[in-house]
Amino acid sequence: MHIPRLPLLLKIAAATAAGALALIVAAGLRRDDAVASLRREIREAVAALVASNEDGVVEGEGEDATEAPPPSVLITGFRAHGKSSLVNTACRALAAEEGPLLLRAEASPPGGGSDGTRKRRRVKAAVAADGGDAGTDDAVVELLDAPPLPEATRVTRADIDSAISGGNPECVVLALRCDAPAKERNAAVKRLPEISAAVRAKGLNLIVVLTFKKAMRSVRQAEELLREVSFRARTDCVYFIENYTWNNNGPNLRHPPVIKNDFETHFTVLTIIRQCLEFIKLNRSQSKREENGEKGNSEDVKGAPEKVLTANAKSSGELSVKPALEKPSVADVKPVLTVQ
Repeated sequence: MHIPRLPLLLKIAAATAAGALALIVAAGLRRDDAVASLRREIREAVAALVASNEDGVVEGEGEDATEAPPPSVLITGFRAHGKSSLVNTACRALAAEEGPLLLRAEASPPGGGSDGTRKRRRVKAAVAADGGDAGTDDAVVELLDAPPLPEATRVTRADIDSAISGGNPECVVLALRCDAPAKERNAAVKRLPEISAAVRAKGLNLIVVLTFKKAMRSVRQAEELLREVSFRARTDCVYFIENYTWNNNGPNLRHPPVIKNDFETHFTVLTIIRQCLEFIKLNRSQSKREENGEKGNSEDVKGAPEKVLTANAKSSGELSVKPALEKPSVADVKPVLTVQ
């Protein structure tokens, strides 16, 4: 039996390794292209919302016209459910950052501490251009980091209304932790119908983000939680995500830990932002149509009497208006003869 020579085996192994490396590089490039394409769509959507109206006319060209405000998204949720970490993750993905995690919102620790003094924070997340460089005219998405809701067992409708009212948000994202204790998670899930009703009463759309995705032990468990959350929140916009945090690496005295960007995390959070922008676009278009309709109706009512008088004059050839309570003249009064 002929045994292949060693150099031939080395060549085959080298070719196999090169092919596998090429596949890995190609897959990485496809992922980078997918994230860059999604970020480009977000940048274009933000620019369209800020600079143009529904008819494509630039709002800042007139003397009294002003540009529309940047889209505003409210991030709310219960304490230590990952809402502030979601803000930091979204800012990192939108800006195409690498290396250490830059914190824009202060995340609450899993246990202990108090959030009584926390206030609503408005974080302006800049969307990076295709090259990853930020310019002076960058598209910006405003993320409202709201104080946490009270415990699910004692939260009221007034608390929910107060949380979603401040800052004039145009879309609401609710963060819900997957790995929370069963009793706490079940109580939070049972509050979803009330939260959803409060959000819809404000004319807004609700998106639910299930954080700490790795806590799901199986696909079946994740699907069951997804169905329950979708049913109670009355929405199909439910996402699983693993936020960028320092919990795994811990603090470092010499330098902050370097976090490697994850494709699924970047793609998921950009998808959430893109969905928020689509909801905001629909809401703004609906508001403009209602304003234009009300304006048109008021003009029609104002001009209605003139139009009626003009139509009567054209049909009769003359315009004669007599008051309804005009007194009769003396010549018009005829004597009445009474016979007895």
